Amino acid sequence: MILASGSPRRREMMEQMGFKVHVRPSDIPEIPDENEGPMAYTRRLCEEKARSVSSNLDSDLWVLAADTVVVQDEKILEKPGDFEHAVSMLKLLSGRWHEVITSFCWNRADVLRVESVTTRVKFWDLDAKTIADYVNSGEPMDKAGAYGIQGLGGLLVEEIEGSFHSVVGLPISHVVRMLNALESESK
Repeated sequence: MILASGSPRRREMMEQMGFKVHVRPSDIPEIPDENEGPMAYTRRLCEEKARSVSSNLDSDLWVLAADTVVVQDEKILEKPGDFEHAVSMLKLLSGRWHEVITSFCWNRADVLRVESVTTRVKFWDLDAKTIADYVNSGEPMDKAGAYGIQGLGGLLVEEIEGSFHSVVGLPISHVVRMLNALESESK
């Protein structure tokens, strides 16, 4: 399979499931269209990423693309641009519930399927020192919402409703189930 993502976490999850993964990140800009909601945005991005990578293949391998955003107060929180941006995101999430939306897409030839998984996450009340220490660790800088639940960011999380792996960036059980269904349909 081809992974249309440079995410080491996504690659690792697919390899743990026994897939031989070829990484080919797409160059699709991650910018929401005007008035585009978070779910529509993630669905559009993963479709565009999958189509972009698929169009450059001369093989019949499945292409998997995904996109994850954190949503608070209808606002999309992607990867922070700098230290202050990460701090402001974490302050916004502190002591509150938010949503993490991951959409993924399988594409091969004329088959394209998209699914979205929404997970609710609640943070503990975070003091300024906890936030600064976490941001100084460097971990939040390449993560949607400025945290990684699978690392130190897991210490910020009080409660979760839904798929842990979706918050990491790939709802692995959904991904594998969809591929199995697609493979069965093509027989």
